[in-house]
Amino acid sequence: IMVKCCSAIGCASRCLPNSKLKGLTFHVFPTDENVKRKWVLAMKRLDVNAAGIWEPKKGDVLCSRHFKKTDFDRSTPNIKLKPGVIPSIFDPPSHLQEHSYSVMDSPKKLKHKLDHVISELEDTKKSLRNVLDREKRFQKSLRKTIRELKDECLISQETANRLEAFCWECCQESIKRDYIS
Repeated sequence: IMVKCCSAIGCASRCLPNSKLKGLTFHVFPTDENVKRKWVLAMKRLDVNAAGIWEPKKGDVLCSRHFKKTDFDRSTPNIKLKPGVIPSIFDPPSHLQEHSYSVMDSPKKLKHKLDHVISELEDTKKSLRNVLDREKRFQKSLRKTIRELKDECLISQETANRLEAFCWECCQESIKRDYIS
């Protein structure tokens, strides 16, 4: 028999024979899609493989630690959740609290972070354009110098061709090295 484990991130609760004695109960996800979605969103759990919000499978459970005492109906021998309650007690593990893109952030905070990253990207693109323009001007100037040296008969046509080829290769290599890798 597979032991059911709580689906909340960082929760180690397992449904064992003595769980109930410890006051720990386990609750399947609601069948009502609207309420189920609220549970899932309250959990703030991401599915890394699907690159989105985690979806519960049949038989997945949440333990009673994620609900307030007032969420339970204790009028019957079997402790049940009151209809429509949403789990609200989640402690994200410490390694997630520090993560700069944690899903725990508010949409406003995430939007601010996104704007900052976009702005950094724009700055990087601008500086790359400047470097490439400088590189082109340098190449043009070098070609002009090679042509002048050849015209003044200070270098042979063969040397001029080799310098041109070398100049072009150097520029391509430096672009690859500095900006593509």
